[in-house]
Parts: sequence; structure tokens; C-alpha cells
Amino acid sequence: SSVAPANVDIDAMEEKAHGSGESSTIAVKEEEVGMSTSDKDLESYISDRAWDILYQTVTVLKEAGNEAVRSSLYSLAARRYDKAINYCSIAYLEFQVGNCAFLAEHQIVISGNGGYECRWSPLFKLLIQVRLNLSMCFMKEEMNDVKSAISQATTSIKELKPFSTEKGVVLTGKRLDRRRGDEPESTYLEAKSLEAKALFRLGSAQLSLGDYDDAVKSLYRSIKASGDNPDKAVLRKLNEARRGSQEKKESQKRKFKFMFGSSINENDDNETLEEESKVGDDN
Repeated sequence: SSVAPANVDIDAMEEKAHGSGESSTIAVKEEEVGMSTSDKDLESYISDRAWDILYQTVTVLKEAGNEAVRSSLYSLAARRYDKAINYCSIAYLEFQVGNCAFLAEHQIVISGNGGYECRWSPLFKLLIQVRLNLSMCFMKEEMNDVKSAISQATTSIKELKPFSTEKGVVLTGKRLDRRRGDEPESTYLEAKSLEAKALFRLGSAQLSLGDYDDAVKSLYRSIKASGDNPDKAVLRKLNEARRGSQEKKESQKRKFKFMFGSSINENDDNETLEEESKVGDDN
């Protein structure tokens, strides 16, 4: 698919994704699917078409954000990614908002699983990818919003939990305390790959804040999630975090040594003065 230029008219692209003359409520005439089509089949067709349009719209916004990143326009990219997340999040609300009837069944499932998505889909995967891209933008000097970067990374890790915990299994239930088996291995592998990237984003953000120990933990988890086959960037960040942690500990040791050393010297001086005073009294 074509990539939007950095100065693209996003509203025009969204309209194109929705299709000429189509409303957001996906009003489809019965003759478009055949006069003999049952109401149930028509409803299914409308629902499928609605999901397709939602996916296409989010994809357009993601690609536009990617193009802005390639042009080093990180604030613009962040706005596009944020808009994509807003569109995408409609599908993952626990309770229905507005007249998006095609979401009703899905929202029942979401509500029954404590707000978690428990069905792996291209749209859900796209949502996580956009979150991680937005997290990266927040880390750039132009934005320098590390807390928001951490928020997007931790949200991604949380949302991936049902799929990334055990191979062939999806966690379900209000507290994710039930296991649904027979999930394709590819789901677990894709989820772990995204989790590794999310942990890398989290560790990088923690490192920039000087939270070296937390950064080391996150980056080690990223390596583990990648199947012990991490990207070189992860290893560089890990080494940087470990050096920072070691230097911080050595600095604290020097500080405490100075403090306690000064205290010991003061006690020695006081004891010497007391002894000299006693000698003077004897005379």
C-alpha cells in the first residue's frame, strides 16, 4: 500500500479508507449483498465490512505516522499515531459507546475478560505496533516526554499478557485465571516479539530517567522475550544501564564512606579533647 507523505491531508485519507459515500455507521443497502440474503447474513456482512474499514483507517494513520518519522517530524508522527490509537481503541472498550452495533458482541467478550482482548487479530496487533511507535516518538528530543513513553510501553505489555504467557494458550476470565488451549503457536511467537519490543522501549525510557536497576530488569526481560536472540540495540542499552547502575552504586559508597569517615574523625577528635581535659584536671 502507498505511504502518505509528511504533509498529507489525513482527513482525506480517512475518507478514502472509509470509501466514497460510506458513513461511519456502515449503512449498506440490501441489494449490495443480494435480495435473497437473510437478515443474519446481512448483519454479518455489515459487521465484517465495518471491521475492515476500521482496520484500513488505522493502517492509513500508522503509515502516515511512519512517513513522518522517516522525515524526523516526531511531533507530527505522534499526533498521527495517537489518532490511530483513538480509532483503534473503539474496538476495545468494555462498554458500547454510540451506535457502533458491530462492536456489541466483541465488547461482551472484552467485558467478560476483565477488559482484556483475548482474540488475536490483525487489528489488535496493529494497535500494539502503533503504541510502540508512539512510545519511540515520545523518547525523541523534540518531544522529551519519557513518562508518556513508559505509559505506552507498559500498556502494551499489559495488553499482550493473555497471549505472551504460555505457548499454545490464551489467558481468559476476569482475572485472567482461566486458560484457553489450542491457540496457534504463531500467536505466542508474534506476541513475544511485540513484548520484547515493548520491554526495550520501557527499559530505554527507564534508562533515560536514571532508573538503572529497573532498566536492567526490563532489558533482561526483553532479551528473554526475544528467545535470547536480542537486537544489538538491546544489548547496547543493557550495557549502558549496567554501567550506570555500577557507577551509581560506587558513587553512593563514596558518599557514605565520606559521611561515616567524617563522623569517625569527629568522634576521635572529641575523645582526644576529653582525654586532654582529664590530664589537665589531674595536674
